Order: sequence, then C-alpha cells, then structure tokens
Amino acid sequence: MQMQSVKSSTIDVIGYDEQTHKLRVSFKDQQAQDFCHVPEHLFAAFLNARSKNRFYKRHLQNLFPC
Repeated sequence: MQMQSVKSSTIDVIGYDEQTHKLRVSFKDQQAQDFCHVPEHLFAAFLNARSKNRFYKRHLQNLFPC
C-alpha cells in the first residue's frame, strides 16, 4: 500500500490497496486506522475532497470495519 501525504489539519497520510480495497488513514495526533471493502471511487473522492477531515467524518468514520 502506497501512502500519500494530504493537505489537512488532522490527517497526515492516506493509502489505498486496489486489490484488497483496504484504506488506511494516518492521523497527525492518533494512530492510523484501517477500513476494509472501501470502493475505489470513494478513495478517489477522499483524495479530491476539499476538506479531508469533513469527508472522513461523513463517509468513513465508523464505517467499513475490518
């Protein structure tokens, strides 16, 4: 899984594995979290979101458990 730096006040880097559909979100002040069975289009939308933190809270937080 290749991690990409993002511009965010709370999120440091995010990564996505296209084969397993696993998403990893690494935060600046807490441990990284993994999300399973995340559709690729959702990852792309996350990368392109103006506010990564708002997108995370609306579309990922507490969803897609591993």
